[in-house]
Amino acid sequence: MTTMGRRWNLVAPMMLAVLSGCASPPPPQSAADRRLEQANQAHERASAALTRGEYNTALRHYQATLDRSAAVEDQNESAISMLNIAAAQHRSGNYAAVRSTLLALIAHEPPFAASYIGRAEARLSLVELQQNRVDEATLHAARAEQLCPAGACPWWLALQNIMTEIDLRRGDLGAADIRVRVTLAAAGRGTERREEANAWRLLGEIEARRGRVDEARRALLTALDIDGKLEVPERIALDLISLARLEAASGDREAGRRYARRAAAVAEAAKLAAVLAQAHALLDTAK
Repeated sequence: MTTMGRRWNLVAPMMLAVLSGCASPPPPQSAADRRLEQANQAHERASAALTRGEYNTALRHYQATLDRSAAVEDQNESAISMLNIAAAQHRSGNYAAVRSTLLALIAHEPPFAASYIGRAEARLSLVELQQNRVDEATLHAARAEQLCPAGACPWWLALQNIMTEIDLRRGDLGAADIRVRVTLAAAGRGTERREEANAWRLLGEIEARRGRVDEARRALLTALDIDGKLEVPERIALDLISLARLEAASGDREAGRRYARRAAAVAEAAKLAAVLAQAHALLDTAK
């Protein structure tokens, strides 16, 4: 994976170690090298802040990187910084801000590379879906798909999961089932375990809607197992919420409450306000 790709995934790259025991001092850094080092350090600090749930701190680091890259017209670093800003805003639950950032990225002049615009369209689709704007989500997903020819882009699996959820929102269980199984097969051949877990969660929701409780539970527990191994708090909480809903709907209210309490504890520890609200709503309903 390239340095750019690693920073898109909010995982800061390792800095090159200075060789010890050299007889002569290292050559002076160029301006571009210094800016790259500053960007790497900023991404490291932002990633650590996100892990702690300190979204404003992360945003300050990403904004500083964006300012430096924009000042020298570094298109790639500017696009990466804007995508990371949007990701942090999204995680904090600030939907208006993330929408504004992504629309600015898409409309940027001179235009960013198609791969960055495609990522922005895919995240916009997810944001609109989470705001129950299914038509708008469908439009952005279609635009993202156009920018991912023949599925040859690193975010194809994520887009497929978004489109599966759109099918679910429209009540098209057949289309959702076909798409999610294609996604699971593709994920099984690669290393995108996060999206594999997402696909299992979506399959669980499809099976739940069909009344297949045992199949739904197996799919959701598989998603929870993967997300637990990856140590992704937001995904763990979402898996637990889905399990809480499944158990409550199947008549086991106590099991539903247990899962909801676990989801609330994870969301509170990770400072996931939107997910915490969902867990509390489930607990209130189960009283």
